[in-house]
Amino acid sequence: MNPELLIKKAAPVTDEEAAAMVRPQTRADLADRIMATAQDTSAAEIPRKVSSGRRLLLGVAVVGVTAAAAVVVTSSATPGQKVGPVQVGPPSAQAAALSFSREGDYLVVKVKDPVADPARYRREFAARGLDVDLTLEPSSANRAGSVLMMGGDEESNDVRMITAEGACGPETCGVGIKIPLTFKGHLSVVFGRAARPGEQYNTAPGDVPGEGVGLSDVQGRTVADVLAEAARRHITRIEYRYEEDGSDQPYPNGIPAAEVHEDWYVRDALAGSEGQVIIFVGPEPLG
Repeated sequence: MNPELLIKKAAPVTDEEAAAMVRPQTRADLADRIMATAQDTSAAEIPRKVSSGRRLLLGVAVVGVTAAAAVVVTSSATPGQKVGPVQVGPPSAQAAALSFSREGDYLVVKVKDPVADPARYRREFAARGLDVDLTLEPSSANRAGSVLMMGGDEESNDVRMITAEGACGPETCGVGIKIPLTFKGHLSVVFGRAARPGEQYNTAPGDVPGEGVGLSDVQGRTVADVLAEAARRHITRIEYRYEEDGSDQPYPNGIPAAEVHEDWYVRDALAGSEGQVIIFVGPEPLG
């Protein structure tokens, strides 16, 4: 058999890799000892011949020791850690994006990782036999991690929201959901995540009026009154949405500030983004 092939099978590392595993100082010390031994040997001593087979076995033994040293070094790493080109043991498991706990006949679900890929949420629900789509929408920092919306088929009506007072600043909001253990329907749920700079907040129905911008109890007040309060609170970034009898016509994309009358009435005020407020207005008072 080819001697080089035997050496390669016995030693899974190359000469260059083996050399890299030894410190330069160690190699220098070894060279000094070899030279000293050579000088002490009698010049009259006749060297013994070593057969090629013996040389091969010696070579295998030396390289085998080097390989064993490499194994010792590698084995001292933690599981999942890479030492050179080698990964030790199985990779570390990815942390869960959701937390699940049982409470009576319900499964309590909360978000642990608010920036995870929605596909991870679906996989974790699917692993428990649940058909749930969980997505994240931008919100103020107060509402990050809270439930913004829930919906689904008829069976989803049995899903409950977990509320906590003071979880969203001074307000009570949803911090998780409780799904019946027997649930076999489809559920869609939206949690808030902290909005990036300049990103619009989710302003779905059910948001806290004035949340995040310092405006509250604005429903039914005149535009002039609410604008005066906004000025006192140094809120200058204001956008308007038209709302009358449940319709946004004829301004489906918002109404210009110049067309908003000060004697109109405010329906709602929602945080649009950091330091911004969106005011819903209409010409008639609330019924």
